[in-house]
Amino acid sequence: MTDSPAAANNSTPAKIGLMVLSFGGPNKAEDVVPFLENVTRGRGIPRHRLEKVGEHYFAMGGKSPINEQNLELIANIEAELARRGADIPVYFGNRNWEPYVEDTLLRMTRDGITQVYVFATSAWGGYSGCRQYHEDVARARAAVEKAGLQPPTVERLPHFHDNPTFIAQFATAVEAAVAELPEHARETADLVFTAHSVPNVADDEAGPHKFGGNLYSQQVLDSARLIQQSTRFADRPGSAATEGWTGQLASGKKVGGRPDGPATTGVPAGIDMGSGTDLDVEMVWQSRSGSPHTPWLEPDVCDHIEARAAAGNTRAIVLCPVGFITDHMEVKWDLDTEAKEAAEEAGVPYVRTATPGLTPEFAAMVVDNLAALIRRPEVLAPSEGLSEQQEAARAIVARYGTVPNFGNTVNGSPCAPGCCGAER
Repeated sequence: MTDSPAAANNSTPAKIGLMVLSFGGPNKAEDVVPFLENVTRGRGIPRHRLEKVGEHYFAMGGKSPINEQNLELIANIEAELARRGADIPVYFGNRNWEPYVEDTLLRMTRDGITQVYVFATSAWGGYSGCRQYHEDVARARAAVEKAGLQPPTVERLPHFHDNPTFIAQFATAVEAAVAELPEHARETADLVFTAHSVPNVADDEAGPHKFGGNLYSQQVLDSARLIQQSTRFADRPGSAATEGWTGQLASGKKVGGRPDGPATTGVPAGIDMGSGTDLDVEMVWQSRSGSPHTPWLEPDVCDHIEARAAAGNTRAIVLCPVGFITDHMEVKWDLDTEAKEAAEEAGVPYVRTATPGLTPEFAAMVVDNLAALIRRPEVLAPSEGLSEQQEAARAIVARYGTVPNFGNTVNGSPCAPGCCGAER
């Protein structure tokens, strides 16, 4: 189909396969603790503590929705590939639960795949969202070698935090969520963004050294701003933005991140995007874990909702889970349970927007990104063009986007020497 880097001097064309690579999750109650042992491998966390951590899994029957959601995403990608007449098989691999990435790559090798492309279900840079997927690839290739086979060349698709389709799908979800609010609450509602928190030290190390750190939080901030500018909330940050992450960061509070980030994240846009401007966003974080003594990105979404209400701000909240592509456990539990309860107790109208990962448009985005790497339309045709909303989002990205994407590496290599704390 197309020549891989390893087969550049080989006249035999490579056989291409796509792997959807994700975090993984338990499928039943008995899986919860073993799954968490995989997640926390090497940290020495006792079993009784893992059982405590797993309570939200047990509360939902011990089953994470993530695996079935990834299978649905794969089905959507397969349908899009078939629509374009592309004969490219799609496989499923996980880091922390079955099907493990090592087993999947071994299966692909035995199926004769010599060029593997990997779509990691994370839009972001940073250790857990990017570099750890590279480590997964390297570990899987080593497992294939240990089995006495020649591992395929494995190339990861890049980050997609500012892809016009990604932005447009979230923007559509925001508009749909507003319509779910009581009519009297819509006009004054606030758009609030949330993403998975990470330790400050991990965010400080995120990205190649040339970027200067904090790639994860800056990409999340960039996405949030682009989504906001693609909706009715354009030029209208939430009324509690100064109490959100960027506002607290600008005031010198220890909430993690780069103080200059909102304005100087990459390519200068020639527009003031800092705290207190019309292009600010109301950004919060969620799902932190580990020692309470370790600083993580703040404020927490539930703490923020409670603080808004305590200050007398009971405007409706449209919560956009920008950090997630599907409604897995951190969305179902942390937002649809805990954050919703916090809003109800505070007397605040609350609605959570849908995530984009299971839409046909998202699958088409994945296939487009794959086609851009293959670069052979006779193997995989590019898309037929963007919709009107996607074109509008592309214009927004061109005007306001300031943060680069990385992630496109081969055979598990880091994006750059020292990237995300990798050894130089």
